[in-house]
Amino acid sequence: MSGRQAVALVARREIVERAFEKSFLISTAITLVIIAAVAILPNALGFGGEDEYTVTVGDRSMQAVADAAVQQAGAFDAKVRIVDPGADADATLTGSGIRSQDKPDDKLVSILQAANAQVSSAAALRDAGLDAEQARAALAPEPLRVTTVEPVDEEAESRGGFAFVAVLLLYGQLIGMGYFVAMGVVEEKSSRVVELLLSTLRPRHLLAGKILGLGLLGLVQLLLIAIVGLGLGAAGGSLDVNGDVVVAALLALAWFVVGYAFYAAAFACAASLVSRQEDLQSVISPLTIVLMVGFFVSFAVLDDPGGTLAQVVSFIPPVAPMTMPPRIALGEASTLEIVGALAVTVGATALLIPLSARIYRGGVLRTGGAMKLRDAWRAARA
Repeated sequence: MSGRQAVALVARREIVERAFEKSFLISTAITLVIIAAVAILPNALGFGGEDEYTVTVGDRSMQAVADAAVQQAGAFDAKVRIVDPGADADATLTGSGIRSQDKPDDKLVSILQAANAQVSSAAALRDAGLDAEQARAALAPEPLRVTTVEPVDEEAESRGGFAFVAVLLLYGQLIGMGYFVAMGVVEEKSSRVVELLLSTLRPRHLLAGKILGLGLLGLVQLLLIAIVGLGLGAAGGSLDVNGDVVVAALLALAWFVVGYAFYAAAFACAASLVSRQEDLQSVISPLTIVLMVGFFVSFAVLDDPGGTLAQVVSFIPPVAPMTMPPRIALGEASTLEIVGALAVTVGATALLIPLSARIYRGGVLRTGGAMKLRDAWRAARA
């Protein structure tokens, strides 16, 4: 059996075994439900749109104030509707002010106060001798024109939401698939299956097949989540799925592949040092901490994707898979930066894989207590 055939055989075995595990199916279903909720519920429940209020007029003298509130509400990103007296309403305009069952919303109060000020000012201007047209011109001057030095991205908010979700998915996928790799290594050691496998396979082929199989499974899972998320986001109106967003999603998938190759080799290397599931957490903790650091740093990147910190961490291999995708999604990473960061991370992965393979070879057949990295390195040479 050639090396390529051996790797393909192991990869197929990993895909078949893991794809139908209950834990994998449940995690995929839960993730899809969360993505669907994030994409659909905000618009369905009215979040992010105009605030709507209802007002009743308890005193006929306040009708003008209510009418003015209806007209001015748009300036407050809100909508005011007048309902019949006696109906349930957010507030009632009386001769003495605003009455409500509970504390009224601050925005509604501001709208009504502004409307009252306009009506009172109009009355004062009429008393001063101005006709209706003059009073209207004085109260509604030409609005100030707003200009910006930098171009304004109207899709910045939705892109920010997309980048945030991308970071969450990448972090969850990297740590989840890394743990799958580590757990598989320890399972084979503790059950002595690895001894049977290595009687016909070379350690590096077994390791490569395991990483490749689980990586393909994770990539398909992430691709499914991306397709569902983008589709629902477009259908629900929470995301404008254009060419830039699709490219950003594809590049995020590419970064998962690079990040997974880096961390899968490291997780497999760490797991080969122990023989029991109980000891697994102790050896993979440093790796999970590094992933968590990258996860938290990515929030700083989301806040300032063009800053010095964001630019620097994009070229640090352990955290680049979680810090470069949000910069790409937000349009703050140049083509040169993307290519350079990918080259650095791929290069670091290419150096790590043979080192991890050697430690894996030295530790995978050793049972008993946890081994030290140095001992596994030396055992591989023996």
